[in-house]
Amino acid sequence: LIAAVSAIPLLRRSRFSSVPNQAGKVCRTAVLQATRGVAQGQAARALTGESLAATLKIACDWSGAGYAIYWTRALDDLVVGDDYVTPARKAALAAQGKKSSFAEVSEIFRLSIAGTGPVATVYKTGKPMFIADVASEPLLRRKDFAKDYGITSMSLIPCGCGVLELGTSSGSETASWSSLPLSSFPVQEIQKAFMSLGAKYAMLWQARDGDFAVVGDFVAADEVRARQGLRGDDKTFCSESRSLKIPAEGRGPISKTASSGKASFISNAILDRSLVRRPLVGEFGIKDMHFFPLGNSLVLECGTSERTTMSGNALNAALEMQCNISGAGYAIYWIEVNGELVIAGDHVTPTRRAALAAQGKESSFAEIGRNFRLPVAGSGPVATVYRTGESCFIEDAASCDRLRRKEIAEEYGITSMTFVPFAGGVLELGISQGPETADWSEAPELPEIPTSALRQGFDEEGASYSILWQQDEDEYFSAVADYVLPERRRAFRNRRGDDETFVARSKGFKLRVDPLRRLWGRPFVVADARTDASLNRQEIAREFDVGQITFTPCAGGYLEMGSTPV
Repeated sequence: LIAAVSAIPLLRRSRFSSVPNQAGKVCRTAVLQATRGVAQGQAARALTGESLAATLKIACDWSGAGYAIYWTRALDDLVVGDDYVTPARKAALAAQGKKSSFAEVSEIFRLSIAGTGPVATVYKTGKPMFIADVASEPLLRRKDFAKDYGITSMSLIPCGCGVLELGTSSGSETASWSSLPLSSFPVQEIQKAFMSLGAKYAMLWQARDGDFAVVGDFVAADEVRARQGLRGDDKTFCSESRSLKIPAEGRGPISKTASSGKASFISNAILDRSLVRRPLVGEFGIKDMHFFPLGNSLVLECGTSERTTMSGNALNAALEMQCNISGAGYAIYWIEVNGELVIAGDHVTPTRRAALAAQGKESSFAEIGRNFRLPVAGSGPVATVYRTGESCFIEDAASCDRLRRKEIAEEYGITSMTFVPFAGGVLELGISQGPETADWSEAPELPEIPTSALRQGFDEEGASYSILWQQDEDEYFSAVADYVLPERRRAFRNRRGDDETFVARSKGFKLRVDPLRRLWGRPFVVADARTDASLNRQEIAREFDVGQITFTPCAGGYLEMGSTPV
């Protein structure tokens, strides 16, 4: 392994490469990040995907900045993970004849963590910084670019294992700052919304002059596309909510959340008569709504849509991969239908099925669970996790009085169970007596699997497989979970006469992403894996006829999805 690794130059210019994994095996419990609720003391995580996009846009909306940059660590440097420029600022730059922006030219910079510049200083000290006059800041390496692009003031705050940079410019398209506009940002709540609860939008409400009004919002890209297709216009639930004012002393969920200081939840929002926006809820297909108090008269609202729940190949992939990661013997996906929680999908691992067959059982605990309908208002673990958005762990399922299925759990040898918010519903995982599952003394750590990327890959782009890579060295990632379409697996079995697949062979490699190219929050695409020299799996891609591969960053790694050329 050492020779193979050292054979690849550190500054290799290709985006992706793989090195043989001499061990050739992946520990199914080797994960880096847990998907847990804020109330459980969630550790800081790097921003990725929709959480990152939401942070950048809402921060600009809220502060009046013209751009936002997220600086993230890559080895000993801080690099741009992603950036956002407001439409008004883009228009002003275009009117000046500029084809780029200060945020975009900042992408070429690598800032040493050991440096004394503003970004490195905020990263190391964890303290925010305000620069009133950017052009005269001697320690800012980009000050000449800042002057060229008319950047006047800059705010830097610690944010999601990195640094959030916001800036204003000369002109009416941004605010004018005389002091730090923001000293912190609700990163953990936003990560929870998009990574755990399956949110499709987020809105930041602030009380001013006796009323709450939206000061920042974000809508997930797939939700925007879906609504445009359904409606034929660019209106969203957020855009229409912006025109409303909610009385600060009212009886609705925003006012109650702010006054009580406690998070609140509305299941099936169309039925809640206290909602002033009830007609909009119906018009834009909003399903469940969560409200988080942030203090200082601020409330973060996020919600799921009727489209949030998973189905088909994307759901099958998610369930199988979660079992891979956690060592569970089964996975169940619960969703709400007419005030009750029902099973929308389940998976039992092959080794668990074999163990059940050896016991003379023709069914499984997961399959028996399909007969149950659990009230959303109930006190059981599934309903509680669904309402609160907080995960739950049961160490001894057979003795848990809150579990309606405890006798069945005992019959099928289910020992421990964990429940987590997942894609607008609840994911249940369980282990059993015997060597075919892992042993849990506490809730297993579950890394983020970007469900929107799974949906897009399988439902829209025709992907035939998925692999979740998690970081285990500075630049290298190992496969910890995977899924292959059954029909694809069957086709190659019929063609080859064995059970080999591109995914199975890929497990013998480690993925390397060049630190100079590893910009968190942005997917990368290999247009044709059979011919792209940057991918060391080129030979097996030809053998198994794999064409385009997309790598979507997620907490601690990448989700790889590939398709077969048509």
